[in-house]
Amino acid sequence: MTTIIYETKGRAREYCELAANLYRGCGHGCTYCYAPLAIRTSRDDFCQPRVRDGVMYKFEKDAIELRDKGETRPILLSFTTDPYQPLDVETQLTRKAIKILHQNKLKVSILTKGGRRSERDFDLLSEHPELSEYGTTLVFTDEAWREKIEPRAAPTVERIESLKKAYGLGIFTYVSLEPVWFPEQTLQLIDLTHEFVDLFKVGKLNYNKQQHKVDWKAFKAGVIRKLNEYNSKYYIKDDLKKY
Repeated sequence: MTTIIYETKGRAREYCELAANLYRGCGHGCTYCYAPLAIRTSRDDFCQPRVRDGVMYKFEKDAIELRDKGETRPILLSFTTDPYQPLDVETQLTRKAIKILHQNKLKVSILTKGGRRSERDFDLLSEHPELSEYGTTLVFTDEAWREKIEPRAAPTVERIESLKKAYGLGIFTYVSLEPVWFPEQTLQLIDLTHEFVDLFKVGKLNYNKQQHKVDWKAFKAGVIRKLNEYNSKYYIKDDLKKY
């Protein structure tokens, strides 16, 4: 039975059915983050990330097990942490994980707010584009709000530039438009990125009082209309789809 690479449950399965978190916690400090609640820890503790015990040994063992089973689903890095948070600059665990997955002919799906930090591994992703996906989370066009809500994540402009570079290297790209804080900014983000994004994944905002300030029915209609205008491929998550 795998220990680091795991089957996701509930809403998480809409993004990826397999995932791995190499770190416990995340240094980005995003105020909307659900992960502290999910792993039952305080926000202060969560924002002081650390490497999980024996993580790379267990990760490689899991990868071999999945290879031997003929696994073809992509493995997401990551759900409850960020694979390119500042700590990864020191440890480079994400690079090691990508190499292990590719060596075992397993697919990797990156989801990050790390921006330029993630470009370090574009050589690996572009070497095996058939086994690689690169995605970033985009929330704000207003940098003042980004600094307030996502204080130690990469600036939005930097994330967009990294996304564009990945696309130019032939890597499959996607954008997670979730959480949605200000619907008008989310729509602007589509305008800014649609030319180099292979897939948009659109959700809403949960577990935050800001969610009650948004007309989700109107947003859903507006975001679908815009994505269709650009002939973009997209996925509407269930929690938004119901409106």
